Amino acid sequence: MESVEDVWRLQPTLCAPLVARWFFTSPVRRPWATLVDAFPDHALGLASAVMSAAEVSPSSQARAQAEKWIHSLSAPTSWDVGTFAIVTQYARLDSRAAQFAVNGALAVLATPREPEELYGMLVDPLGDAATRQLIQSARQFFLPEAIGGLLALAVGDRRRRNSTPDHPLRVLSDLAGVIDPDFGTSLEIRTRLLRAVLDWMRRHRASGEQWSVATEALAGIFSVEVSGNWPDPGTPNTVTLAHGVDAADNLSRLLGLWKQVVPLLTCDATSGDGVPCPPVALVALLDMALGWVRLGLGVAPRGQIPSAEQMRWGAEGGRRILASLHPLLQNSPGTAMRAHRELARIRGRAQKAGQKLPTFDVESDLQSFCEWGSVDFTHDYEAATEQVLTQAKTLAKRLTALGPRAGVARFGELAEQAQVVGDYTGYLTAVRMAELMTDPAAWYQAAAESGETLLLGTALTQWLTTAPDTVPPSVLLTALDDAASRPTVVNAVLARSVVDKTGELVIDSMRAEDASLLETLIRHEPDDVMHRLLIHTIPAIAASAAISFSVGAPHGPALPAEWQTSWRRAMQNLRIDHLPPHNRWRAGKVLAHLAKHDADTFESWFHERLQDMTAQGWYASPLPHDSDHILAYLPCPHRLRLAIHCIGLPRVGHSALIHLVGSDTELAQHLLDEHAVSPDKLVDALFGQRNAAVEKIGPLLLERGASAGRIAAAVAWCDSWSGDRSRMHSQLLDYFTALADRVPALHAVAAAGRAQQEELLHQAEERERAARVRGR
Repeated sequence: MESVEDVWRLQPTLCAPLVARWFFTSPVRRPWATLVDAFPDHALGLASAVMSAAEVSPSSQARAQAEKWIHSLSAPTSWDVGTFAIVTQYARLDSRAAQFAVNGALAVLATPREPEELYGMLVDPLGDAATRQLIQSARQFFLPEAIGGLLALAVGDRRRRNSTPDHPLRVLSDLAGVIDPDFGTSLEIRTRLLRAVLDWMRRHRASGEQWSVATEALAGIFSVEVSGNWPDPGTPNTVTLAHGVDAADNLSRLLGLWKQVVPLLTCDATSGDGVPCPPVALVALLDMALGWVRLGLGVAPRGQIPSAEQMRWGAEGGRRILASLHPLLQNSPGTAMRAHRELARIRGRAQKAGQKLPTFDVESDLQSFCEWGSVDFTHDYEAATEQVLTQAKTLAKRLTALGPRAGVARFGELAEQAQVVGDYTGYLTAVRMAELMTDPAAWYQAAAESGETLLLGTALTQWLTTAPDTVPPSVLLTALDDAASRPTVVNAVLARSVVDKTGELVIDSMRAEDASLLETLIRHEPDDVMHRLLIHTIPAIAASAAISFSVGAPHGPALPAEWQTSWRRAMQNLRIDHLPPHNRWRAGKVLAHLAKHDADTFESWFHERLQDMTAQGWYASPLPHDSDHILAYLPCPHRLRLAIHCIGLPRVGHSALIHLVGSDTELAQHLLDEHAVSPDKLVDALFGQRNAAVEKIGPLLLERGASAGRIAAAVAWCDSWSGDRSRMHSQLLDYFTALADRVPALHAVAAAGRAQQEELLHQAEERERAARVRGR
């Protein structure tokens, strides 16, 4: 037994064995049906107990009861999340049970569902449960249907792999290279995954996205890297992280499996309803092959030193895989250039090691289009810069000579290939092309029709420069209504220094979400555009413009004296949560400057934000993250007035009193004497303040009747803590022990704090001991 929050209960790990012994092992102490009949409202809980008993016991009776419950279920499309949780338990029994659960999960995922709204977000709990079931069965039994289901889910899933552990391709990649703490790595896992992925590939090659999913899955299977993590059963908060290169024997046998992949990559996929492997799908395989090549040159993850056998098989694997991929890579200018670049970085090392790396022919236009990524800056920076500018100008001449439609089409081809290379560039080329356009209106029209927003922006800039009065409003309004072209049009207008009819039209159309575009608003001198933005009717636009001036923040134009009133009005409406990330940082700099040099404006701004919070019913800091210390810059009278407004407010997060009062005993005494503030309410100023504040304000609050225990609890408050909670309480116990010696006037607070922390320390140690006993 164990005590959890003063309630005794059976340790969870013993529940299933006891259920199996009492109800499903001869002689049975009591028929299970009597429990089912007695507690009809707990059907799911009892079903869960049956599944747990069947999992830990070989009892045929428990398994029969589990099968009876499963067979009583209706169609999977009618299951709810609670039912799915029990099915997930059942799926752990064996592969046959897992197959049943996977079939149900696939049926659920294939059925259209309306998402649910939870705290303002749309969620799909049933779909998430089905996905988790596929992941569980793929990890536990390598079921082909589960693996195929994960591959299907990965199509169109653009979440980042490194920060999304449950991404289907991340799951399969981690599974392929998993390190077991007892048995190490296994080629059998990769073999079974490969078989399932190849089967899926044969049936799903109808789109480039399906190809990309398949090749990324193959890259994970054939990666030389392995990793794993596991907890120490006796130390729940300890995790072992392992990362390295697979054993040489496994690498040699893994390389032998590659021959199963090549025919599918090189076959004629167009004979059925398939399409050829697109260049972008080859990138994952190229990166995987380069991992083998680097291993052959002695370069391993995390700076590890591979063995001679690992290096030998790395070199051999890199040679074989690159040889089979070479024709496919060379067929596309983008993949050819990407391979050329990556191999160039290690060619010198390969030559020293006596290894010959393949070469690739690179298209000159693409090399010029990729600009800065195509030249070597290590020797002569000025010469390299001149080379980039010259290449961009030469390419621009060739593209403009083609005419608007053909030139835009060719620009789009180069941009697409550059993305395969890994460069999102072409800006210099587009700018040089704009300078050469004799009919920017025709170029704008061609760029708009093809969706080339980069060329659209430079063509519009040139059009506005050469003939601004000829730009039809209908053209601009059409572009502004398109989410893809809207930022380009707005940026093109904001880049100018004058506000004409076109500028008025575009600036007036700006919405709150366009404030993010002002992050790149770079000015050295104030101009008409800056002033027009500063007096914009949308507060987020005006505020973003206001913080672009060099008031308390580095860079930006100086604020003209005649604009001061408009600037203060814009700042008055500044809402941090309406600004993009970089502008939030600038806003913090500006607000800090105001707190030091224009306290009245800051106070007025802060008071406005307090008024905004009246409707929501609680206080949350209106300042940028980790910027509450700005409040301490204010003069005492301003801090006093704001403190009066903040006292007693329900809050989320830190209290403003922490920095408004700080260690200012005169201000605290003034609040207590002149404004009849309760001492208990002023204790909020001491939350988490194990510093001079408690040593100066604490005795005053004690003298005025504040509870020593409440002061101690406030001082001991912690934002966050990592590691064992017992260690935190031990440190707080030491703090209160030292506080009694350092500040005799706080002896009562120190005693209360020691008593609280001793009790909390005991509770934490009991919880940690119980966790060690449970092994989790």
